[in-house]
Amino acid sequence: MLESEEKNYMKTAELIERSGLTRQIIYEYMSFGLLIEAKRTEAGHRLFDERSVTEAKLIHQLSESGYTLRAIREIFVEGKGRKKADETRLPKSDS
Repeated sequence: MLESEEKNYMKTAELIERSGLTRQIIYEYMSFGLLIEAKRTEAGHRLFDERSVTEAKLIHQLSESGYTLRAIREIFVEGKGRKKADETRLPKSDS
């Protein structure tokens, strides 16, 4: 990976700092499949993008609101393959 490409990404330490979460929480979200690195360096370091910061904060807010990590995973990961809500609504009847 070129150095210029790495500037668009952050290592785990920066994700931790920018999200305001602890290393333990970030690694828990990664191990549960909720946060996935965007790329890896040639040395194997995880690289995250700006979206990861937003996702980490949102996952934490949902968790603090009482959602289990399993429920959050269903919303984020398993829900990505589902149709949009608009596509699953029944057609309006004319009666």
